[in-house]
Amino acid sequence: MTTKYKTLGTISPSISPKAFFNTYASKRQPVLINGLPDDKDFQASKWADSKLGYLTETAGNVTVMVEPIHPSSNQYGTDVERVPMLFKDFLSSLQSPDGPHHYLTTQYAFDEEDEQVGGDREEEITTLPPPANALTDDFPLVPKLLGNLSLQQVNLWLGKSKEGSSSGLHHDFHDNLYILLSGSKRFVLYPPSEHVHLYPHGKLDAFHSNGLISYKDAPVRSDGLPVRTAARLRVKAIEAKLEELDTLNGKGKGKEKMGKEKENERKKLMKMHDEALDELARVTLDAADEEDFGFGEGEEDDFDALMAGLEVPDGNGAGSSSSSKLAREEEDSDEEDEGEEEGPTLGEDDDEEEEEDAETSGEPSSFSCIPTYTLHTHLELPTTALPPPASLPSPYTNLKKTCQPYVVHLTAGQMLYLPASWWHEVTSTSTNDDGVHMAFNYWFYPSTGKTFEEPYEDALVWDYLKARERKKVEVDGKKTKRKRVEGESEGGNKRSKR
Repeated sequence: MTTKYKTLGTISPSISPKAFFNTYASKRQPVLINGLPDDKDFQASKWADSKLGYLTETAGNVTVMVEPIHPSSNQYGTDVERVPMLFKDFLSSLQSPDGPHHYLTTQYAFDEEDEQVGGDREEEITTLPPPANALTDDFPLVPKLLGNLSLQQVNLWLGKSKEGSSSGLHHDFHDNLYILLSGSKRFVLYPPSEHVHLYPHGKLDAFHSNGLISYKDAPVRSDGLPVRTAARLRVKAIEAKLEELDTLNGKGKGKEKMGKEKENERKKLMKMHDEALDELARVTLDAADEEDFGFGEGEEDDFDALMAGLEVPDGNGAGSSSSSKLAREEEDSDEEDEGEEEGPTLGEDDDEEEEEDAETSGEPSSFSCIPTYTLHTHLELPTTALPPPASLPSPYTNLKKTCQPYVVHLTAGQMLYLPASWWHEVTSTSTNDDGVHMAFNYWFYPSTGKTFEEPYEDALVWDYLKARERKKVEVDGKKTKRKRVEGESEGGNKRSKR
């Protein structure tokens, strides 16, 4: 009998970062890692003590968003509205034997202080969301295994299910180093190219050469940066270079020579700035409305407001005229663009009813329409998912056309490296009646470059982004330490007010 799935290769966490990049990260190949991060400052194993006492004491007073299980499909990763809870109350709820329990998943938190000073919500997604922001002494910000890849976010995943609960089939937009601390996880993995058979809810924008999938409602570049964010970062990066150029001063005879070099460099940068503003105007105005553009709640969608935060360097008006002209041209063509047809649905085939279901669903674009029950029965895997309602006639026939997936059984003390846009369905199980399943993960921007030393092609944007992130991490670290000291000096009362 031919098995319906494949087994993933295994490596040691002691593999060199360069070998890991060359063999797995650059080749977009998942791998099972038999051990925890080989970093002295990785101490997250102590989070999984029997009563979750360490987490309660260290991070209990932060607020987290937790996800209730979907009542009809008996799975997570759905459009069920998440609810806020104090982390300590959520931890306490996991001590109850009665389920179903809520699940701690991705925390889409924004830094309140960034918002108060006019920060860009799309750019300022928190690298260290709660409760990870209160646990930074227990893990390195960048484990050495990941080398020169740039951190996007870390997250703690925590739930309880003796029978097993599913995430639903979906993919992410960033590389994932998934570290299991407690319980067990079963991953079903399909390569990104199987999007044509897996019925995503979204409509295709691009399928990048490194396998990253982009959707029309939230287009992303091959390095995982949202298109509009990358365009705005390019403008800011050039402005930073112009400011740096203004600080350079020559002395003596070299002053005149430096003055000419500065002027030539300024002209070059001004031209780049002008082109970057044009590109930002184009990607902003290409979005016909908020649904296509993907604005967050409360985010400004007016073009003038978007451009207002960008400085126009002094250079006889350079950098502004062509953007204004392009904006006017785009506005004049808006009515013509309204008649254009939308792009094809990913996974498009003969199943018209399935396409209609995907278009009207409130699920994220990167989730599959295929019910977990259907996936599990197709692969002859044990399942706790409930059968879809009989009123849904779609058989999802393209599922039979997929390649053999990997099925990975992850146990506590192991890691899984999963490149961006690899499809995965995760079934999480607590290993005993009183226990939980707990994981910690790092999301990194996927590589687009060819070398370990320079994993990203767009050096201008990435040099600026890395410099900004270093400053932000330093500020966040000082902020966290200050709050801890204040909390300790007041017997912990200060923390409770956060």
